[in-house]
Amino acid sequence: MRSLNLDQLRALTEIVRLGSFSAAARKLNLSQPAVSLQLRELEARAGVRLVERLGKRAYATPAGQALIVHAERLAAEAEGALATMRRHREGGLGRVRIGTGFAMLNYLLPPILKRLRAAHPDLELGIFLGSSAAMIERVLKNEIDFGLVTLPAADPHLAVTALRHDRMMAVLPSGAKAPQRLRPADFARWPLILDAPGSRMGRFVRDWLAAGEGAPRPAMEIGDIHAIKLLVAAGVGASILPSEALALEAAKGEIVLRPLAPPVEIATGLIQRRDKPDDPALAIVRTALLELGKRPDPRGDRRNRTGPARR
Repeated sequence: MRSLNLDQLRALTEIVRLGSFSAAARKLNLSQPAVSLQLRELEARAGVRLVERLGKRAYATPAGQALIVHAERLAAEAEGALATMRRHREGGLGRVRIGTGFAMLNYLLPPILKRLRAAHPDLELGIFLGSSAAMIERVLKNEIDFGLVTLPAADPHLAVTALRHDRMMAVLPSGAKAPQRLRPADFARWPLILDAPGSRMGRFVRDWLAAGEGAPRPAMEIGDIHAIKLLVAAGVGASILPSEALALEAAKGEIVLRPLAPPVEIATGLIQRRDKPDDPALAIVRTALLELGKRPDPRGDRRNRTGPARR
């Protein structure tokens, strides 16, 4: 098969996404015959049919669906190449995209971002929020450059650097009478408020509870750590959260913290594609993000540590 044409691949993608040759033509600022010609040439190169009409709508064939997956990756790589050229042409550092979760963004990243802004005012940072699974997927698709995720992140296409290990803590209302260490059954005395079940942190906590006897079922499931802390401080219930997110409220006496028995830790890592071309902007941001592994957690847990990239 001859070399693929990016314009033809984009035409295929837009035809299927919009379901119409005419809509794709408007999107691409082309005539409908021009879009049709691009698709015919692409099908001739591929040697298979890529689009079929059902009624008034255009759909991808199985071969077309498979090719669109590659087309989206090629388009992202092409955009990355053009962005690199723009940075060289304009003499600026350009844009670096970081994906992370709510807790990391709120409790650990701000000092890093502040220092980056002060040292490199021409560096543009894009911050994207989501679950660890979503951030891993976006790194693999080259939609973001770095991900700060809850480990493990086991994919052969990823370079993974373990940054820190944070203990999960029992979070209780102020004045709560509780053992020095809480086992799963100890949470039966309060309504249990947990993070959303789809998050990795939520799964770690649920696995810990399931391993013990007499653990209660969650009374509430809320995908917002700050909201959970407010509910616990108001005496609504108890929760289990990472130590990094609890220092301020604990210092004010709004909540009571207790270790878990057996202990539970979550590991945070920095991920990027192994084949990601390096440039000065990426190197600067990577170095800054690695500092997260050297900073003690808010409770002074000295067990936080950095780890080498898994190669």
